[in-house]
Amino acid sequence: MQIDETQIEQLVLDELGGIITPEDSATLKKLLEEEPEALIIRNAIYEQFSGPEEQAFLALSPEQMPIEEVWARIRKRKWIRVIVRSSLSLAFMASVASGIYISFKPTKPSQPKAVVHGLSPLKTVALQLPNGEVVNLGSTQQHVTVGDVTLNATQKQVSLKGKRNEGMAMISVPAGQDYKIKLPDGTEVQLNAASKMAFPVAFTGNTREVTIQGEAYLKVAENPKKPFIVHLPNSTVQVLGTEFNVNTYDNAHEQIALVKGSIKLKADDTTIMLKPGFAIRYQKGQRMQATRFDAEELLAWRDRAYIFHAATIDEMCGVLRRWYGMKVINNNTCTSQRRFTGYIDKSRPIQYFLDALKFTGHFDYHVDNDSVLHIR
Repeated sequence: MQIDETQIEQLVLDELGGIITPEDSATLKKLLEEEPEALIIRNAIYEQFSGPEEQAFLALSPEQMPIEEVWARIRKRKWIRVIVRSSLSLAFMASVASGIYISFKPTKPSQPKAVVHGLSPLKTVALQLPNGEVVNLGSTQQHVTVGDVTLNATQKQVSLKGKRNEGMAMISVPAGQDYKIKLPDGTEVQLNAASKMAFPVAFTGNTREVTIQGEAYLKVAENPKKPFIVHLPNSTVQVLGTEFNVNTYDNAHEQIALVKGSIKLKADDTTIMLKPGFAIRYQKGQRMQATRFDAEELLAWRDRAYIFHAATIDEMCGVLRRWYGMKVINNNTCTSQRRFTGYIDKSRPIQYFLDALKFTGHFDYHVDNDSVLHIR
């Protein structure tokens, strides 16, 4: 019997929020008793709310827990529906309960060599000031003045201001971490793992310009008199005040996704205006074309999650290297060209994801004494 996964998800979310009706409760109970897949979907969703914070929240009485706040909490985790809706069989649904769903799309057989995904030597978030001095961030709260530059740093964020523009500073975020920076004009930038940004310590000219490599989410402070310009390896983004995501991890492609406001994208001899809800995946020399994107999926990294669709094992290894700061060696030549769909929860140890891969029967792994991950 084919089950309606959307109906089950809705019933379970209603049950979690304490707003399920007696009739719907009876329907859910019947589905759980008769359909093994329904029970697995319910367990997968409940697992997302198994932390102490969520449990304390759900334990509140209805008077203490407004319905609006319940659904605000639930919407924060709505991306889990991507996982449960993608099910093909009970065996794969069982892997969902472990934190990953895998779908196989075989391609023509090939004999690729083992691929080594290296580890950046950088261990902490580093801020290099215009005079060349390097300040390590992310360990303790700091208030530092170097020349005309003043910075205030916490474990996960830094803000800084300079009295005049004496050159460019550079912030570098290592693999396994992410970090936020507040620029002198009030613009907020969240940098993903293995990313860096060059910027002036004071915006004194007619424009505000930064250069980004890797992935970042920007909330640009509005200033019509000073356009904000983001330089990427192969393109330039110009804004006045907006929120958008840039991703340049793949050297061959750049992705720019607009959440709010408007931006102008320039590449080669082409200029295009982007509207909210649209993204451009650009490859040098090719025509730019805007397409709609799912913000909950594309921006999941900001909530320490990564959702992938039809990704190769090498692409997933690249994510593991960036997110967990490990060197990854893929010796599994049999599945290197297969494609997978699923997600990684960064708040959990890497073993959760790897054990779910192993559960499929197509992978195994071990971590050696040098903390190098070997997939076989």
